[in-house]
Amino acid sequence: MEELSKRVDDLRNDMNHRFAELSKRIDDLKGDVRRPEDGIESRFKWLMGTLITMWISMAIMLITIVLIVL
Repeated sequence: MEELSKRVDDLRNDMNHRFAELSKRIDDLKGDVRRPEDGIESRFKWLMGTLITMWISMAIMLITIVLIVL
């Protein structure tokens, strides 16, 4: 009976260890998935900043041309 109890305890400890490893691997994968999202978000911010700057520059240029012609 003691031998059976020891084996069950060993099995329980082994399973807990493996579940902890699995949980760590899943957390690592979640981190790997989030990294590309951060890069895409950063590139989107740069793109929007560039577009807004371009629109403002064109508006200022058009206003200047209209004022010179008048």
